[in-house]
Parts: sequence; structure tokens; C-alpha cells
Amino acid sequence: MIDRAGVATEIKKKYGVSLRPNWLEECISHIETELRQSSGGTATQNQRLHLEAQVRLVFEQLLHSEISNSCYPSLQASSANGRVAALPSHPGVVLQIQDIMDVGISKHAMWEAVREKDDFEQRGIRPSYVPTTEDDDQEQNGVFTAMGTQNRAGGSDEMPEERMPKIPRSMLKLTLTDGRTRLSAVELVPIQQLDIGLPIGTKLLVRSGQILEQTGVLCLEQGSVQVLGGSPAQYQNYTLKKRLESHLGARG
Repeated sequence: MIDRAGVATEIKKKYGVSLRPNWLEECISHIETELRQSSGGTATQNQRLHLEAQVRLVFEQLLHSEISNSCYPSLQASSANGRVAALPSHPGVVLQIQDIMDVGISKHAMWEAVREKDDFEQRGIRPSYVPTTEDDDQEQNGVFTAMGTQNRAGGSDEMPEERMPKIPRSMLKLTLTDGRTRLSAVELVPIQQLDIGLPIGTKLLVRSGQILEQTGVLCLEQGSVQVLGGSPAQYQNYTLKKRLESHLGARG
């Protein structure tokens, strides 16, 4: 049902990445099994999906894979210093986030902001920087919750966006990999698609960017990167809060 060569060619053309044959074979076997099960076992090898649909199904599996298992390396590092001098040309290169931090904000301040945001979302505890209002008075208007204020009449007032707890934002630094070579990258300007809360293992399509010769750091600008998505299962416990705690030392 799946055109293996056709899918591999289209993904290479669109994303600049070469799939490992063993991974592709396992991926397609999984997809075809699911398709047969969803069709009640009536699907046959002669029933082919449109190539575009096949590419979407395989690429979705790629996003949630470990890039070293699914893709051949795309970056070329210098034998002299081990650094990448330039990115592949059009369409770019698919890289996986191995770490992402805000270098313009202290890790302690970031951890405090994440903790207060979690407290607010999970237990309705107002962050210290959010002022109280008459509408939030528990005695007069009801119970304060993460969704707003529940009044005694049974109504609900949604928390205004400007009073919702926010994670501070300055300049992001990322550690990226093609499965073999690691590459540090920094924003020259805030890039809307990038967020410190992106899961480890997220795939990016990096289309362009200057790599500084002295440091080997990739400089990212608006339009140079596209977030493709993905969240491999092995990284599910690598949350922002836990990564910050790892940097700062264990906290109770």
C-alpha cells in the first residue's frame, strides 16, 4: 500500500532529509497494520493511498522518532575542529531539539516563573506578581480557580489574559542535532514559532542562518526556521521544570 521509494524521495525533496531504510520499513509496516485494522482487515496491497497521504503518514512517525534512528545525518562537521561551517542548501535541514533555554533570564528566575505558573494552572494559586481585585475576594465573590472566579450565583468570570501568569522571554539558545552532530543556535531576534516550552525532541526545519566561524554557533532570524513538531516518547519526562531543576540542583 505504501510506495517506499516514492515516500523517501518526496521527504528528501521537501525536507532535505534521507530516511534510514530499516526505520522506513518498520514505519511502513506499522502504518499498513494500522490501516488494515482500521478497515476491518479488508485493505489489500493493491489499495494504495495517494502519495501525498503516504508522505504525511510516514512524516508524522518521523516527527515522533529519535532522529538518529530514523534519519541519516545531514550536517557536515569539519575534521579539523569538529564544527559545522555551513548548513545544507535548499530546502534546509531537519534538526532535533536536544535542549532549549533562555540565556537572557537567570535559571532561578525562570524556575520560579514556571513553578508559579504550574501552581496557578493546577491549584489556582495566584502568582505573587498578580494583584488581587475585588472580584477575586473569596469571601464576597466565591472561590478563586485557575479558570477565573466562580461566584456564588454559579457564574464564572474568565481570568483576563493580562493577569494570567507568563513565562518570561528574552533570547533563546538551542542545542540541535541531526543524530550525529550537535549544533548550538541562538536567536538574533525573538522568533515567534520558538518557545522555551517546546518539548525536547521537537523537529525543526532550519532553512538558513549564519554560522559564526569563531564559535560555530548558528544565528537564527525570522523566517530561518520552521517548527515541525514531534515529541519522542523517551523525552516525555524532560519537562522545562525538570530541566531547570537539573541545572539548579534538586529542589523539594
